[in-house]
Amino acid sequence: MTGNLIWQHPERAWWVALVVVIAALLAWRSSGTARLAGWRRWISLLCKVAVLVLLALCLLDPLLTREVPRKGANELAIVVDDSASMMLKDSGQTKSRAEQATAVLDGAAWMKSLETDFKVRGFAVADSLTAAADFAQLKHEAQSSNLVRAVQSLRETGRHGALAAVVLFTDGNATDASRWKADAKGAAVFPVVIGSKAPKEDLAITSVIAAQSPFEESPVTVTTRLRGLGMAGRTVVVCAINEAGERVAMEKVSFNQAADERMVRLEIRGAKSGVSFYRVVAVDASLSDKVADGSWRAVATQEATLVNNERLVSVDRGAGPYRILYVAGRPNWEYKFMRRALSVDPEIQVPALIRIAKREPKFEWRGRSGETSNPLFRGFGSQNPDEALRYDQPVLVKMELMDKDELSEGFPKTPERLFGRYRAIIIDDLEAEFFTQEQMHLIERFVSERGGALLTLGGQESYRAGGYEHTPVGRMLPVYLDRGVTMAAVQDGRFDLTREGWLEAWTRLRSKQEDDEARMVTMPGFYTVNQVTSIKPGASVLATVSDAAQHAHPALVVQRFGAGKVGSVMIGDLWRWGMHDPESHADLDKAWRQLARWLVADVPDRVEVACVPRENESAGAMNVQVRVRDEGFRPMEDTLVKLRVTGPDKKEQTLFAEPSLVEAGLFEAAVYSRTPGAYRVVATVEKSATKGQDAATDLKFAEKGGGWAFDAEWQEWQSLEANRDLMSRMANDTGGRLLSLDEVGQLPDLLKTIEVPMHDLLSEPLWHAPWFMVLVLGLLLAEWVLRRKAGGI
Repeated sequence: MTGNLIWQHPERAWWVALVVVIAALLAWRSSGTARLAGWRRWISLLCKVAVLVLLALCLLDPLLTREVPRKGANELAIVVDDSASMMLKDSGQTKSRAEQATAVLDGAAWMKSLETDFKVRGFAVADSLTAAADFAQLKHEAQSSNLVRAVQSLRETGRHGALAAVVLFTDGNATDASRWKADAKGAAVFPVVIGSKAPKEDLAITSVIAAQSPFEESPVTVTTRLRGLGMAGRTVVVCAINEAGERVAMEKVSFNQAADERMVRLEIRGAKSGVSFYRVVAVDASLSDKVADGSWRAVATQEATLVNNERLVSVDRGAGPYRILYVAGRPNWEYKFMRRALSVDPEIQVPALIRIAKREPKFEWRGRSGETSNPLFRGFGSQNPDEALRYDQPVLVKMELMDKDELSEGFPKTPERLFGRYRAIIIDDLEAEFFTQEQMHLIERFVSERGGALLTLGGQESYRAGGYEHTPVGRMLPVYLDRGVTMAAVQDGRFDLTREGWLEAWTRLRSKQEDDEARMVTMPGFYTVNQVTSIKPGASVLATVSDAAQHAHPALVVQRFGAGKVGSVMIGDLWRWGMHDPESHADLDKAWRQLARWLVADVPDRVEVACVPRENESAGAMNVQVRVRDEGFRPMEDTLVKLRVTGPDKKEQTLFAEPSLVEAGLFEAAVYSRTPGAYRVVATVEKSATKGQDAATDLKFAEKGGGWAFDAEWQEWQSLEANRDLMSRMANDTGGRLLSLDEVGQLPDLLKTIEVPMHDLLSEPLWHAPWFMVLVLGLLLAEWVLRRKAGGI
């Protein structure tokens, strides 16, 4: 309620002022003849002047106005949470949260009081907001509660209507809590939080994070956070179940306190490529044999609910082949061991470009009459000079090519030949002069712009010895090449991991650190080490080689460069490791596979699929994003992107993604998950036929898969305690107040103090106000009392 004073005749102000001045002078003169003295005289004069001023102001015809809510015009939304978590009985309560809310709402006096001042409308909120005429009829079976979306929707529509406030009865456990944004405009929200204490006993999975790892023995790691209430002294098992119903990982953990949290890491072996789904289950250890078949759900338990004991999680390991371009200055043992090690990984392909003879100065030489070609190729195929390699060109051998056009001109010279075909490049014992300046700039762009990976291996023509200082490739390396000093050659160098190296999964070959330390003790010494004195800022030394004086030299250094990454192996005779014994040979093979997996990990493809939740929409609403690039890794827009979505019911749905208006090369489509379970999507990218081809057909050039897990039940039950923090923020951000059930009766008084959209303007003359007359009479009475006490009349 607001009040204002309006002067209806301000033009009379001069006359009023004149009257006040004359009257004040007369009062001053009369006060001199009175028997009053000292402070009594001044107070008496002040009372007279005040009365004269108040009466003179009435000549301006003052009008008091105030705004009051228009009865029955402003709307009040009563919203009740209709989700399944409202059926939970708190500790010490005989009624569920839903029953407590119904009891407060049914025929309450405060509700009748509100109905006299507001137009009260009832709503229920679960997955969406719906009208509700009778709150007692709500079933509370929904497995999601989009409280934030419902409140924001009401406030948004109410800005253009007559909505004054929203009263929300809930436990505060919103499945879309992360979407709340502070906004002072709109109706005030008064959350009434139901649920005071946590259940006496409950085991819950509060979070699950699935991560990929280049570590060969456990390529997928699932980190699970558990919360146990009333579980002190008990042991539980956490299991991962694959899509075939097989238990693929299990860990045990014990709780020490009544309210305790634990972190469990599950390492899943043998994870397949592409999208996989795992169900993570946490139960009492006595039920471990019932997890795989799901019969643990039927066992009687004292837990508040079993819904939060399991969680469905998706893992996308991608699908190859991942191609790595290997370029070497000579045939060597390193390539032999690497090739054998990677041959057992079906996802990794390593096309090789190996030089078997350097270029020679150009001169005219004839080995035989009329022969101008390299005699190394004598007897092999045609000796046509246009086809044979000449002496002024290096002699290259190409291996494991995808087709005859691959590497037909040697090392690629254009982005189309390099960016779209390979994820990583390995340069092994090859001097900088092998590449043209344009090719080295292309390699730099391959890493910094395309996001590829570069690995350089040690050797007699690598790093500083290969002349890479002050070159585009040298700028990318994680070590300084222009700070070289003369140092004695490393003899019998001993390999060891640094502190940073122990933290990287792909540098370790054993699951336990003590086993890895014992393994490194038996490794043979190394004799070919490209020594450097310092590394660049931001680079990390993951492994070192120590000489006889125990001076550690960097052996494996990595860093980020632009959008990609660069690694440098400073050892040029890693093959010695594989020659030591059969176990060492197997360890070297594993090290090469993990190093190759690290190289290709997180490197973008020409086509990428991402599934992200849609903002400000219900749980399960996903935005499938497909990014398409051409062979030069430039965004493509003249393409057709078709999506095939398969849900838990195995039914396939076909959609077409639309081009984004924000990002070039991005195509998007909305998919709404209705049934909880695993969802897979396959994006097929087609481009229109070019001239000379059948215009009725499109050319399919890429397919990419993705997926997500829709687990609405877990989202609803992941927290059993009332979320007062979210509700408090909602109230404070909107100008409302957080209430408990016992404070609901205060709503009629609280709602009288808020701003409402619909109101009436009331006005009355100032002299009609009772307080005005009381003030005038009070001043006259005070002046009379002063004169009376002084002996006057």
